[in-house]
Order: sequence, then structure tokens, then C-alpha cells
Amino acid sequence: MCKKSEPTNLPVLIGDKFPNIQLPLLSKDTVYIKDVLGEKLTIIDLWASWCAPCRLENRKVLVPLYNEYHDQGLQIVAYALESDEAAWKAAAARDGTDRWLQSSDLKGDDAPFLKKIRVRTIPANFILDSNEVVIAKNLHGQDLMDLVKGSF
Repeated sequence: MCKKSEPTNLPVLIGDKFPNIQLPLLSKDTVYIKDVLGEKLTIIDLWASWCAPCRLENRKVLVPLYNEYHDQGLQIVAYALESDEAAWKAAAARDGTDRWLQSSDLKGDDAPFLKKIRVRTIPANFILDSNEVVIAKNLHGQDLMDLVKGSF
């Protein structure tokens, strides 16, 4: 019981500093989260090409937010639970999310990133301030749009 309650075994919570994890990008480069934060807000979005709610959120929420607020300091960093690179690329292009950073280990549900942040279901997200602090998590649809709009 004590081992499970150690901070390294707990999920990332609101108020926590988000781990500065190195991510493999669709472009084959790697980046650390700290190096790609938005000036005001960063949405760490976990999604997959096969996840219908994720795809809807991409098109109806994330793309409009990115279009409106990216130049004002919003960054989106996507992590895809994928094992098929072609499906991932096609979905990102079709949804219009290939404009922001796309990352994946291509290990599906067994992704190291998911284990590090202790997430088990998608769609999921973390909203970070410019200091890497989680100010909200798992906001979707209008709730996410309202939070972002209220921050700019």
C-alpha cells in the first residue's frame, strides 16, 4: 500500500508540475515538453486514430482553438496511442491536427508516455500554464473552449 502511494506512482494531478518527458515526433525528431510549451497555455492531448470521440474533439474543438489562439500563445502537443504509423499520419492530416506537434511511441496502449503520466483511457488531456503546472485536466467540448477563451 505504501509503495502505491509514492508520488512516482500517482497520477498527474491539477496543481502538479507536468513531467518534462521527451517525446518522439511524427517528424522523427524528439522534443522535451518543457521546450515546446506555449507562452500562455499548452494542451497535452491524448488521442488515437481509432478513437471516434478523439477525432470529433480534434475537428470540432482543438482545430478551432488552435486557429484562434495559437498566435496568442496557445500550444497543443498531441500524443497518439498508435501502433500503425500510416493510420496516425492519415488521421492527423484528415483532422487538420498535423499543424501542431504530433508524438507517439507507436506502441499503442503499452506506450511509455502513458505509463509515466499514469493515464489509462482516452480521450484525455492536461492543460498547462506557462510554468508547466497542470491547471486543468480532462476538459472536453465547450468546457475546454471556455477555459481557453477565458485565459486569453
